[in-house]
Amino acid sequence: MRFRSTKPPLRAVAPLLAVAPLLAVLALCGCAPSRTIVTGSEADRAERFFAGLPGRVVFPVKASFSGTAAPVARDAVPFVAGVSAPSPEEETVGLYDPLGRGVAFLANDGRRVAVSRGPAAELAGFRGAAPLDAGPVSLGRILSGAPGYPTAGGEAARLDDGAWMISDGRQTLRSDPGRRFLAGAEYRFPGMRVTVEYPERDSAEPPERIVLSIRGVKFTLRRDAE
Repeated sequence: MRFRSTKPPLRAVAPLLAVAPLLAVLALCGCAPSRTIVTGSEADRAERFFAGLPGRVVFPVKASFSGTAAPVARDAVPFVAGVSAPSPEEETVGLYDPLGRGVAFLANDGRRVAVSRGPAAELAGFRGAAPLDAGPVSLGRILSGAPGYPTAGGEAARLDDGAWMISDGRQTLRSDPGRRFLAGAEYRFPGMRVTVEYPERDSAEPPERIVLSIRGVKFTLRRDAE
């Protein structure tokens, strides 16, 4: 008895092999929202919108958060945090263990972010970090749901859902579809990138939840009631 081969003839496979890379690219593109570069009056409106967001944050900024830090392939670790910022050039962010013992402190003078170890740093496994020449970034604004850097120019775009996006050398900002507030951002610091999302945000008030991704660690923060 002769069995018929189930393999397709080579001439039928060749065209599929030829288009396989293209299909892979299309599949990847379908996972990310597409954007349309905007110019003229719409680009001007988008730039004015993002340029006005930092001014919505009134200093001094003072807030506390509870949250978790989730390193890659490890269980999430609970922590608490606080920000005290009399001005964008005088900001301190503290990270504490659940017992309130200091793990790390970030001090921003509007040019450089210095990182120091707290009393519980060793127990938390925090070995310290080098200062970051971040330029005129504001940690208080980021934690209040506004752009970290002033916005002046950049490439403006519109996403499929109607949201605006603008990007320059230091940051990429994205609005909500209704163009009312900042929905997410990516910051390009020397040697690393930090992404920030404000999930479930529905107003221009400071967001209740913040998700930051820094060098493979995902920090989820929930703003405490004042």
